[in-house]
Amino acid sequence: MYNSNCKLFCLLFCTAVLFGQVLPQDSEESAEVKPSASTDGALTAETCSTERAGCCSTMFLGPTDSLLKCYAIHSSKMPASGDKDTAKTLSFLSCFVECLYKQRKYIGKNDSINMKMVKLDAAQLYKDRPKEKEYYIRMFEYCRKDAMPMYNSMKNSPGAKALLRNACRPFLMFVYLCQAEYHTKHECPYFRWEGSSKAGNKESCAADRAKCYGIDGLKVPKDL
Repeated sequence: MYNSNCKLFCLLFCTAVLFGQVLPQDSEESAEVKPSASTDGALTAETCSTERAGCCSTMFLGPTDSLLKCYAIHSSKMPASGDKDTAKTLSFLSCFVECLYKQRKYIGKNDSINMKMVKLDAAQLYKDRPKEKEYYIRMFEYCRKDAMPMYNSMKNSPGAKALLRNACRPFLMFVYLCQAEYHTKHECPYFRWEGSSKAGNKESCAADRAKCYGIDGLKVPKDL
């Protein structure tokens, strides 16, 4: 799963860059919110609620169980390394996202996000972890609105429309892209802290995250 995660990170990053170039970003709702001041000192209840230096740049892919199921279903469609066919990449990623949201029953009428199911799922995913539950719900509330201007711009852009001709429910892909980057543009509390081996801080970010769980009187989740 580690290799598949790396590929997904790359696909998400490239897609985010692509649409950042292709589509205009002039909506008030899509304006970025500056993250909290970065900290790297002593851990307290206050600093655990803000961005940790070096620990908030990794994309958030979502609950692991859905990732595994959907990767098993769609892995054969993932573009090979070095494949520069953008339409193929977007087709895979959009269908992968559709699968993720189907697994979690998040898709509502007219391809909207069913917030009732998001809230019910968050209550199960983050049982006894209220901060994470509220953050997850807040993220989807924001992203389902933030994705709409991009989606509408895409429908009016011949170039983007051509790239997405074989995509599965492209609106959902824009929601997922927002979800993946949400903590890099908004608040980044400890449960979103994630380092990387390349940056040399994978262990330190994980250790700091664990300490913050302790400060909140919680055990570190087994799926982390």
